[in-house]
Amino acid sequence: MISFVKRNRKLSFLPLVIAVVMASLIFWREFELRDQIGFHKVILWQLVVWTPWVFGFFVLDFFQQKTKGLRHRDLALLGLSAITVALHFGWFFVISAFFSPYLGQDGCRFGVFRYFFVFWTFIDIVLVWFVTDKFMNTPMPDKKLPLRIKLARGNTTVFCETHQIYYLVSENYYTKLFTSEGIFVMRKPLKYFENVLPLDVFKKIHRSTIINLNYVLELKKGSGYTLDVVLKDGSSRRVSRKLIKEVTHLIKTRSF
Repeated sequence: MISFVKRNRKLSFLPLVIAVVMASLIFWREFELRDQIGFHKVILWQLVVWTPWVFGFFVLDFFQQKTKGLRHRDLALLGLSAITVALHFGWFFVISAFFSPYLGQDGCRFGVFRYFFVFWTFIDIVLVWFVTDKFMNTPMPDKKLPLRIKLARGNTTVFCETHQIYYLVSENYYTKLFTSEGIFVMRKPLKYFENVLPLDVFKKIHRSTIINLNYVLELKKGSGYTLDVVLKDGSSRRVSRKLIKEVTHLIKTRSF
């Protein structure tokens, strides 16, 4: 679960954001009942309704991690997503039927108004589409095989192995790779390389920089609690403040 949250931190908080938005819209829509039903009751109800999607993300992520390379994996993932939606529908119905703050109100059956189901169905469909699209398009390289990256410079194609990469720098929608074969630019975001490069060798030290730990020459502290990593090619890269302790510890554990 911890590794999932690290890989999909923003995704984990998405159901909580949806719960707050839904509670606000429902409370605003049922303005005639505001004197009877407090906003805190509505938001608590919606938090209970939508929080299980965090567990649903965990299950889908675990499934796609364990079935990488399996034939018809994407089709199975879609099926599992449909089951997740069905289970969430049952959860929504049970929670609303017993704990909805709108129980007993005119036009409200089983603790919900009809338009609740329209909102719920639409959001669940969007969530399934978003999650399956994210997982299906996440590269799952075979770590048992040596990874080579196809790079192009004019009419020349270079197949670069990971140990030849010094560091990578994000430039908008492109990534610049600094290698022993020269500098190359690929039209892929830095996030793509986070997913395919070996995690035991490459470390993201800044939102725009990934370095090869094997090429670290020294750590240079600056004024104002800053830290620069100096690489063997003489280049220097700034470490993000929130990652200084983590990067320092990681590099020290690789030394003796």
